[in-house]
Amino acid sequence: LQALIKASYFYNEQENVFLVKEQQKIRFVIDRLGLNSVSEFKPDSKVIEYVLGVNRHGPLQSSTITQFVESIGSRTSSPGGGSVAALVTALGVSLGQMTGWMTYGSKKHEQCEASIKTILPTLHKTIDQLLPLIDADAMAFNNYLVAQKLPGSAADGADQRRKEALDEALLTIIHVPMKIMELGSSCWAGIETLSQSYNTSLKSDLQVAVKCLEAGIWGAYKNVMINLDDVSDESMKQDLAGKARKLMEHTETMAPRLLAQLEQ
Repeated sequence: LQALIKASYFYNEQENVFLVKEQQKIRFVIDRLGLNSVSEFKPDSKVIEYVLGVNRHGPLQSSTITQFVESIGSRTSSPGGGSVAALVTALGVSLGQMTGWMTYGSKKHEQCEASIKTILPTLHKTIDQLLPLIDADAMAFNNYLVAQKLPGSAADGADQRRKEALDEALLTIIHVPMKIMELGSSCWAGIETLSQSYNTSLKSDLQVAVKCLEAGIWGAYKNVMINLDDVSDESMKQDLAGKARKLMEHTETMAPRLLAQLEQ
């Protein structure tokens, strides 16, 4: 996205064009770079920030709790476990953030105010990054289903285009839950710091935070691993599996440790 925005600045200056809205800049630079010359360049499926839903509120994120639960329970495979994993992870981080806010400003815990002031912005940013992944996971899966339905014929090269579309869609449905794992795992250090000195009236809330974070990361891990079976590039498959296992192992270490600490 940033590469396209920077390119738009160059063409804007060259042609003395004044554009403000992001979508205007994107459409402008797509035209100037000739990205539509072979086939239609769709930013929603080609720009990674849009695929991941960054800075956008998709239909699931914007829905009510009731609507979201009903959509999960409907007779369709999407939204499914990946979207739930993203939400559960975000809820865990949110409870950690709440604990931090309810501890901050207390005389009893003034010695840890500096660390809490550092932790809170990080947790808040992580929540903002996690929420769009609720929609991104569902969209990635839907795109994969569309790619599966593409016609394939060796005679006109359609089979190769279908394979490329499937490979691209498959990697997206792996990368989205991997991102959930990365974001969730990045919060363990902050949650651990909070658990060492916090408003103890929020003990159960912080315990739920740990369990939600653990469950969300575990759910994302399972989504990564089940889709890795279809990756044909063995080297890439091993790299992604190793990365996912490392993140999961970190969670398997942190969650029990923090829960034991909070029980003391």
